[in-house]
Amino acid sequence: MTVLNSIYRRYAYRRALHTLMSLPPRTRLDCDIQGKEAELAHRAVYGR
Repeated sequence: MTVLNSIYRRYAYRRALHTLMSLPPRTRLDCDIQGKEAELAHRAVYGR
């Protein structure tokens, strides 16, 4: 993995996490992602 690729993935992770955290609490609760935002963002960017 190149340094540039690592930087890009970190940026994508932060953007995904910010997007999930910006959802209203009720929506996160209804979608059953309340408290799992970081894990979901990590899986979305880096895979399992």
